[in-house]
Amino acid sequence: MLKPDRWESPYLPAMQFGNRRTWLPEDLTDVHRGFLSYSYAWLPSGALRAQVIDVLFVSAVDRDERYKLASESVNAWIGVGLHGELNRAEEQGWRRAVEIALRYRFTEKVTALVDLAMETIRLEQPRSAWQIARALHESGTGREHADEIVERLRNASATVEDLGFQREILEQVRSWALTNRDSAVVAEVEEQIGDLWWEEAKQRKSSSHFMARDCFGNAYNEYKRVERSRRSSRMNKRLARLPRKIREEGELALEEMHAVESDPIDLTMLRDQVDEVLKEEDSLRAMAAWFARVPLESVQQAHATAKQSMRENPLSHLFSHTTVAADGRTVQHSASARGHGDIPGDVWSEMLRQWELKVGILAQGYIWPALVELSTRHKFNHGDFALLVRSSAFIPPEQERHYVTALHNGYYGRLSESIFMLAPVVEACVRACLQRAGIETRNIRADDTEIEPGLSALMELDGVDEALTPDLAWNIRALYCGPLGPNLRNRVAHGLLSESESNGAAALFAWWLALRLAFVPFFNGMMADSSEPQSGSSTERDPGAGQTPPHDDSEE
Repeated sequence: MLKPDRWESPYLPAMQFGNRRTWLPEDLTDVHRGFLSYSYAWLPSGALRAQVIDVLFVSAVDRDERYKLASESVNAWIGVGLHGELNRAEEQGWRRAVEIALRYRFTEKVTALVDLAMETIRLEQPRSAWQIARALHESGTGREHADEIVERLRNASATVEDLGFQREILEQVRSWALTNRDSAVVAEVEEQIGDLWWEEAKQRKSSSHFMARDCFGNAYNEYKRVERSRRSSRMNKRLARLPRKIREEGELALEEMHAVESDPIDLTMLRDQVDEVLKEEDSLRAMAAWFARVPLESVQQAHATAKQSMRENPLSHLFSHTTVAADGRTVQHSASARGHGDIPGDVWSEMLRQWELKVGILAQGYIWPALVELSTRHKFNHGDFALLVRSSAFIPPEQERHYVTALHNGYYGRLSESIFMLAPVVEACVRACLQRAGIETRNIRADDTEIEPGLSALMELDGVDEALTPDLAWNIRALYCGPLGPNLRNRVAHGLLSESESNGAAALFAWWLALRLAFVPFFNGMMADSSEPQSGSSTERDPGAGQTPPHDDSEE
């Protein structure tokens, strides 16, 4: 069973009962591979031939062979094509082909796949057009056709009677309009979606006030998404009426109960660094170079950068600042900004702002491009990550399994799954480090009960910088603790992290930092045990990066 979004293991068992399952590519022996390699050339063009080549590609080890099979696999999927009534197998095949073509930089093949998708969209058959437009958007291709896709999808949605499916199509229109930065179309589509929720609420009133209340609530939220300057008078009237309608339907439901753009930034230097990293053929040396070329930012460096920024832009710091979250909540006023240690609040806030900008650039220009190439060239399974994790003093044994799973998910691009594990696991790791250093982490209440504070409170305890090293402590505070910055700990814990944020720069950097904390001690230990001279190497030991200092556990 093909799962195109799983690069490292795109095929799942067709059936599984207990410890018995159908075959997977990794079960193939050399005899099986030899037979398939000989026979696929005789197969007629079609999905079977494409999948046979793809299975050989997945199970191949030699890099040259993988490159050849990758090219043939994409060609075979292109040969399968897409049809007006798009079926699931065709969509999955297209997704798999474009993933391979993008990773191996087959530019002409990517263009051919986009052309296939556009031919399907131009037929304006609602379900097929919606499916392939969604696949195009998720793959990051077809941006040059954004205007046409928006127009074709809007035409297709007008022929659909089902309100729910019509909203799905319009949501895809909105995504493409946002990609195209067409704010006028975005506003029109958001109003249309709100109107559809309004119509459905009126239809639902006769059968369920619960459903009607929810539909009115969704209509209100959709209308609120529209920029204030682009709201029509009709929309404003509905916005004024909706809170009362929602309350009325909620009361009736009880009777049913019997629950800022900036200038472009040149990332050439970072991409050159990525190219240098990828020159390493050995997987461990490549990863070591990945970390060695961009060390963790030190708190002293962050402090100096913030002070320089404040000197160069004095006017921007003369007036008060208000920080607003993505959902519209005010999370901080500069007048009440708190500092840290001997760093005043305004400087600390500037440090966090500068850090977040750097992380965004680093994630886009260095971490993500290298990660895509590394995960394409080198496969790491759970066992490989377990070896790294066991070498780190930062990670307590009871958290190793969760840590390994988070690293594995992130390595293959599943950042959303990774960050929802990493946030609580990193908190547990910090707590364990502090306890090993003899720092009391529990609070005792007046009734003699003990509680464990959250990560933000832990990072304010005396001795944290010594236990974790000042630079690691600074990066953890900037990444996980709030209210400024990504504030990942609280946003994950309270369900405030959006889908885009969970796959964004902060989540990627959190994964990269977590991998660094596991990899650097492992690599340093491996090099210490080796007789190979390290001087002059681009991957020489970096004992201060991503390690916590050892602690003496003996009793006094």
